[in-house]
Amino acid sequence: MDFVADRHRTEPPRAAAPTPSAVTQSRWRGLHSVAGASGEAAAPLAATVSGTLPPWLRGSLLLDGPAVWELSQASYRHWFDGLALLHRLHFAGDGSVRYHSRFLDTEDARLSRERGRPELGGYGTKAAGGLLSRLRHLANPRRTDNGCVVMSPCDGQWLALTESDRVTRFDPRTLATQGEWRWADKLKLPLMAAHPCIDAQGRWWNVGIQFGRTCEYVLIRADRRALREVKARIAVPRPGYLHAFALSARHAVIWECAWRAHPLRFLFAGESYGEHFDWMPQLGSRLHAVDLADGRVRSWEAPALFAFHAPQACEQGDDIVLDLCVTDGPVFEQLDLARLRAGGDAASAAATRACHMRYVLSPGAGRAREEVLPGRFELPQTHAAVAARGPVRYVWGAATHEGGGFFDRTVKLDHQTGRLLEAGDDGTVSLEPLFVPAPNARAEDDGVLLVHRLADGDSGSRIGVLDAATLAERAVVQLPAVVPFGFHGAWLPE
Repeated sequence: MDFVADRHRTEPPRAAAPTPSAVTQSRWRGLHSVAGASGEAAAPLAATVSGTLPPWLRGSLLLDGPAVWELSQASYRHWFDGLALLHRLHFAGDGSVRYHSRFLDTEDARLSRERGRPELGGYGTKAAGGLLSRLRHLANPRRTDNGCVVMSPCDGQWLALTESDRVTRFDPRTLATQGEWRWADKLKLPLMAAHPCIDAQGRWWNVGIQFGRTCEYVLIRADRRALREVKARIAVPRPGYLHAFALSARHAVIWECAWRAHPLRFLFAGESYGEHFDWMPQLGSRLHAVDLADGRVRSWEAPALFAFHAPQACEQGDDIVLDLCVTDGPVFEQLDLARLRAGGDAASAAATRACHMRYVLSPGAGRAREEVLPGRFELPQTHAAVAARGPVRYVWGAATHEGGGFFDRTVKLDHQTGRLLEAGDDGTVSLEPLFVPAPNARAEDDGVLLVHRLADGDSGSRIGVLDAATLAERAVVQLPAVVPFGFHGAWLPE
């Protein structure tokens, strides 16, 4: 670790930019296809631990992400599209860690490997087949089940998700695929948020999009029966891109991005997922709050926005508050693989330095009130149990320092004081800081952050174990292989 900085300002400190080779090499290795094509698990391997792991850290760090972008006949074009590889790091509590990985065995993976091309396409990659193929599947359009984005528990099961309604079950201990989670209802929601939300009672919520003459956002709640119970419908002419939504103690909050879907393209155009959207800032955005008790919907106008993730949603008196990591517009092209692998591209840095914004939704107001919050970061993390009950004090995230080209900082914001902590190394990629609370924690930030890192010269990826309160490094877990860059992790307690 290069430094830990403490300040009361919203912008990262200026520092010398890393050399192009330092950025390019580690990024290329983290965005390079791994060998292997079967669903067989690699044998667990011992990781090397330096420093001291907390003895209470007993359980499994689960990582998910794209790992195969190159096939025999054609390749995927976008970071988000590679075939999913699951990873498990088991922390035994005695200071030892073992690592193994396994490919997610989906229909998309089987067909794509067999035919040597991206069969069902992805975020930035077209699906195989022409107009006749699309017409044959008009009643039930083909969509990927490549769950390379999020892993989520649902009523005792673990699910791997992407931005479609095709969800895959897996065993979090062996990483074995357990088959598609086939919905027991007749809902047709071809687009569904990759990020479900778990409420304070442990119930699983998500939002999908239904296309038709009038399109709808559909808020659902589901359990292990795979029955989606509709809690609300929100009619919109052209829904915005949907990656996530937010859940407060009493409301589901959906942000309607200004990157808007063109419904007919999904049926006929044969484009990649991202090409089905148009950036339409002239239409602005809307924020919708659904009362979880009765399904009542209230909506507010907002400036045109694009956001993947929400650090939190909460109630403050009669107001509903939504915090978002907002970019200047869609980052679809900025995360193209060729652009990322080239290294040193300022556009990719812009994609990782999202503004931290707050939208206050007041009863009787027609428009949300905007506030700029400290910090510029993405992949936000909070104490999930605290966030399910009310406002959080602390938010952690992955950031890019001024002049950097990719995530190279871990940040912590204290909402109460405005204090912003930052730790990192100019030559090291540092991804999502997953927060694991300590048992019987005395404070909201009592725990550790598990941060996936990779730098030039590393023989394999590293997991930095940081004190969540101070960002001081407590231990480093050196893995025996490079884990391709993914997005989100999960913690399974022992």
